Amino acid sequence: MTYGQALLLISIKRIFVGFSLVFLCGISISMVKHSDIFQLLRTKSAPEGAAILAHELFPQTRWYTEGVLHLGSKAPQVVAQSEAIVPESEKSRTLESFKEFAHKKIEEAPAAKISFSGGEVALKEGTVLGRKITISSAVTKPDWSNTSLKIIFYGEASKLNSNSEQADQRAGELLEKMVAAMQLGSECVASFLSAKEDDTFDEFMCGVFHSKPDFVVALGAVATNILLGRKEKLTRVHGQFFPLKLDLQDEQHEVRLMPLFHPDFLLINPNMKRTAWLDLQKIMSELNDANA
Repeated sequence: MTYGQALLLISIKRIFVGFSLVFLCGISISMVKHSDIFQLLRTKSAPEGAAILAHELFPQTRWYTEGVLHLGSKAPQVVAQSEAIVPESEKSRTLESFKEFAHKKIEEAPAAKISFSGGEVALKEGTVLGRKITISSAVTKPDWSNTSLKIIFYGEASKLNSNSEQADQRAGELLEKMVAAMQLGSECVASFLSAKEDDTFDEFMCGVFHSKPDFVVALGAVATNILLGRKEKLTRVHGQFFPLKLDLQDEQHEVRLMPLFHPDFLLINPNMKRTAWLDLQKIMSELNDANA
């Protein structure tokens, strides 16, 4: 007899005996003894508890003494609960495939947007998705490219004052101080404060490809939008890593891009220098882990 059958018979027997006493004897059933049994049931596992209840109700019943009594002397039976396997629906598979396809195409699409008949798919602002950049073989390798470079800073020229020479000096000096604080050799870092969305960008990306640095730091929203190929709010994405997948004549190199506040912004808002420093420390930590 199975455990389930025993429980069913116990319940039926108890109900039957109880109602028989009520109708035949005209008395109410005292629940004192049964309440004690139920108290025991709360502190014991199901097999032992069932045996105790059966022993109280059917001490002289043959089917109990020969078939159920042994439950009380055995250790509780633990039945492993197998995890339910939920079959993957056709809808979920289709959505997942579409998501993978969309991410791949968005990396290559201008403004991170794909248009198709009936609508369009655009990347949600702040999503950590990189960009695939194909570099033309016609672009000349710049003289500054160097495989010793670990970090390349890229940003637009300073616009603080009408006197551009003075503005460039202030922004450049602050950037130099930030780089010096990272305690990296000068041969490991290159800085450019002249980002423009023209042929200079192609030349810059060609230099990045041949230098193969670990990180490119985009200084300010303009440089970030140029490198990612879409508009992003710098307050949302600064300090995050975005993969840039560079392709030149079927040769690939991936570099991590980090958006950072421009020196101009830090000169106007000196209280944000700590935030910029914490972002740079993430790069330093990554470099230290790679060299460990």
